[in-house]
Amino acid sequence: MKKLLKKKFIYEPHHMNFRWRVNFLFLACFFLRLCFTGKYLDSCDSIDFALGLQDYDLSQFQPHFPGYPVYIFISRLFFKVFRDDVWALTMPGVLFGSLTIFPLSLLAKHLFSEKIAILTALFYLLNPLCWLQSERPTSDTMGLFFVIVSACLLCYACTTAHKGCIFWGSLALGFGLGTRISNFPFIAVWAASLFYITTLKVPREKRALSLGLLGLTIGIITWLFPQIGYVGWRPFWQNGFVFSHGHFTDWGGSVITFGGLDRIICLAKSIWAYGLGGWWYDSSVLRLIPSVIMAISLYWFLKYRRVDRRVRFLGAYVLPYLLWVILGQNVANPRHILPIIPLLLMMIAYGLCKAGERDYKGIALILTLSLIMSMAVTSFRLVIKYHQEVPAPIQIIQWIERQGNPLSLRIYCSDEKRFFDYYAPQWDVRKVRDITEVQRDLLSSLDNPQQILLVHSFGEIRQFGITHPPRVTIKGNPYTDSTREGLLLYTLTGL
Repeated sequence: MKKLLKKKFIYEPHHMNFRWRVNFLFLACFFLRLCFTGKYLDSCDSIDFALGLQDYDLSQFQPHFPGYPVYIFISRLFFKVFRDDVWALTMPGVLFGSLTIFPLSLLAKHLFSEKIAILTALFYLLNPLCWLQSERPTSDTMGLFFVIVSACLLCYACTTAHKGCIFWGSLALGFGLGTRISNFPFIAVWAASLFYITTLKVPREKRALSLGLLGLTIGIITWLFPQIGYVGWRPFWQNGFVFSHGHFTDWGGSVITFGGLDRIICLAKSIWAYGLGGWWYDSSVLRLIPSVIMAISLYWFLKYRRVDRRVRFLGAYVLPYLLWVILGQNVANPRHILPIIPLLLMMIAYGLCKAGERDYKGIALILTLSLIMSMAVTSFRLVIKYHQEVPAPIQIIQWIERQGNPLSLRIYCSDEKRFFDYYAPQWDVRKVRDITEVQRDLLSSLDNPQQILLVHSFGEIRQFGITHPPRVTIKGNPYTDSTREGLLLYTLTGL
């Protein structure tokens, strides 16, 4: 295998050019991501991760089940260097998000061509969701890296004689599950690849199944056994049951709690507007340019790409995960559709390249350059805004601090309580859903606070029956702020 790679990538000039181009894109990607990293913990999940760095406890959702052990382990290594929670949690996304350039370009090259691979890597570098998510202190981008590595190696295993790709691709998927357990639908493309290798490929690889199972098992055991050893067998599964029940029936945003037409619209917006940077009614009119180009490119992909084993491989990758998002994930949160965006970018790149090679050479070139420029402008505006803005819950905390003695207050809020737990742990902050829970808590309290504040989002405030105007209004940016609706702060009286 080493001799083959040496011959392929060192002695052939066009392979040297491809390798240097990919290296350049990686360096550009890493530098740009590094310049615009987030300054704050911007979501409840990132707060959970930060608390987990200091006091790892699944029962307290620090972080929640199954504990993201691979991501936390890497983040702790960065914490030893930077001694800062935000940097420790963000750097894995910056590093692994940039490294994704390599397996993604190799996957696109193996499926299609070098030209399509380079264009796919460039689109990935400039894509708004892939870029913005790399700046956030969350595990999504690191999980994407392992998924793309696994897909790349499994694709190689399906079309070459390199048996090692089966093992290493399966191992990468096991690590990906330890980074984000929600990557489990990619077991489908793993199983489909093993089925093809063992039954349809000529010649058949009899050891493929054992190699695949061995790699996946080692990848899972590497993080699962230490996790169970630390938490305990019974508490680990109890936490898993409690979390799963809450996720699917209460706060997780699954189809059980949020369905109908609104769910379909949210999914479409997450993929098109947040994921690909397309136009939506609340976005800039400039997004119409990439929207038209991407729509034409996807049409060209369907026109020029016949259904073969390569398209089936893409389908085995995208469709199971998309089904999981539709049924079990919070479709209003665009980071959940991150793993399918690189494959959609690959389809767009294929459509533009093939149209340029066949019927529309000049037009395809103009559209490609226009898409690159418009995508770059959109992404730069988003990451600069994200880098400069203070998240809405932290703005609320800063405002309360400026008003005087916060220890004399009682603050009622929703999920924003996690921000208070981290940034102001000494304050009296309680989580409630409606005015009934506020009244019940006050009746059960021994001491009455001097002042009562209520912090909630625009959509939730109707549960409290408040008619007077808020003291503070913090507007959220739906494209950069995890609190998309913004937050309102009220003073409660007469309770």
